[in-house]
This record gives sequence, structure tokens and C-alpha cells, in this order.
Amino acid sequence: MSLKRIAVVGGDKRLSELAALYASDGTYVSTYGVHVSKESDFIFSFPSITDALQDVNICIGPIPFSKDGKNIFIESGKPLLIDEFLNAIPKNIPLFAGSISADVHNKIDEYGIRIFDLMDREEFAVLNAIATAEGTVEIALREMPITINESLCLVLGYGRIGRIVSSLLKSMGANVWVEARKPSDYAWIRARGMNTLPLSQLQNFMTYPDLIINTVPAKILDGNLIRYIHKDTLIIDIASAPGGVDFAACKQYGIKAIHALGLPGKIAPRSAATYIKDTIKNILYELNF
Repeated sequence: MSLKRIAVVGGDKRLSELAALYASDGTYVSTYGVHVSKESDFIFSFPSITDALQDVNICIGPIPFSKDGKNIFIESGKPLLIDEFLNAIPKNIPLFAGSISADVHNKIDEYGIRIFDLMDREEFAVLNAIATAEGTVEIALREMPITINESLCLVLGYGRIGRIVSSLLKSMGANVWVEARKPSDYAWIRARGMNTLPLSQLQNFMTYPDLIINTVPAKILDGNLIRYIHKDTLIIDIASAPGGVDFAACKQYGIKAIHALGLPGKIAPRSAATYIKDTIKNILYELNF
């Protein structure tokens, strides 16, 4: 089935760019809670979520789907309750969104709606990690008083984002250390010319880094470790909320720490929109939709 009309609901600049991408292909786009910056004869904004979801083939929601578990994420516009949104979605169309909590996912299932979490797709998660890594480095370049070249950088975690951001820092001439847990990760880190650091040795290492990037959504940098960090060190936490850094302790010890969330939507919304569109196309092809 070709997509004749889709609904794009909520989100940030990524979904604004996504609406424009679909419209450029000649697909009619109904939007609600989306700031559309590009005029198009194929994009229609509705004040009612029910009207926005009339006669559409698919619905695309925000990433993250919700920040508070009650409302869907809408960067600009009035709040929309999750239940109100789900009540309005026709049961015969698929819903695409991202970073959906288990509780919200269960609620969606109760409504009998087919939901696809884009963050569960490897192709999307990897491409999204590229934008996140580039955004992280952009923050470091802006906030650090020194160059990344020849600086000592510590990356906590070696998942998708950890792999990309550590390699990016290495390519810029940084001395990169990576905290990891698996022997296979140690091997890949060493193969790429970087240094490994077991979690048990973090405390002894804390006085050295110029930059610490946390990618792990668990409280790794607690007060017991933060008190050893040098005052000139910059910490960037890119793990999903609540993150892995004790920000109160950072403030207490005078250390600058930034919780940088939603970077793809802030620094590369058009690329992020392309990743969303391509991933949805892959899913629809697999569904023979």
C-alpha cells in the first residue's frame, strides 16, 4: 500500500522535518502539535487530535513518546494526554514512536493499537547514535577551554553511542579511555587504539580527565566519585533520564555537568527525520503494508 495520508503528532524539530519530507514525496500529512516551518500544499495542521487522525494510513508520534508518563511529548503546544491520544487513533493503523516505557507500552497494547518503537530497530538506533555523538562533541567544543586534540577523555559505557563518540574523539586526536564491562568490548576498544578502564578503577582515575561523557543510564558518577574529579573537568551526560550523574554533587563540588538529552532533534533534525522515515519504510515493507 502506498501512503496517501499520514498523521504526525507532537515531538520536536525532527517531526517538523519529517512532515516536510513526506510532503515533498507527495504524501498528504495531517499534523497535531507540530510546528511546521515549511509551507506546503500537502501539510495540514489540525486543532483537534481526532480530526488529525481521520483517514490516515499510519500515525507517527514523538521520540520520546512521553516524558512524564501522562502526556505525549510535544515541544511546543498544549499538552495531550496519552489516553486522549490513544482513544483517537483508529485501531486499524500502525503507530510509530520512540523510547516508549514499559508501562506506556502496556497501556497502548490494552487499546489494541499496533505500536512500533523505533528505538528497538538497530538501523535507527545506530544512525541516531551518530547524531547524538556529533551533538556531544559540539557541546564539548563549545564548553571546554581547551581543544579536544591532546585532551584526556573518558567515555563511560561502550554501547552504540559509546562506540561512536569514543571513535570520534579518537579521530580528533584525543587520548581516549573507555569504561566497559565485557572482555569483547575491551578487545574492540584496544583494537581501535583506545584505552580500557574497568569500573572498579574509576575512583583512582577521576583526577585525570579533561572531559567525561556518560552514556550509561545508571548512577555511575555518584558523590563518592565526583568528589575526586578535577574542578576544570567537563561532564556531559547523554544517558536517558534520570541519567547517570549526581548533578547535585557536581554543583556542590563546583564541577560543570550538562545533561544533554534529545540531541538529534536539536543539532541534526533533518538527518534524524530521514532516519525515522527510512526506518518506517523498512518496517512497512516487512509488514507487507
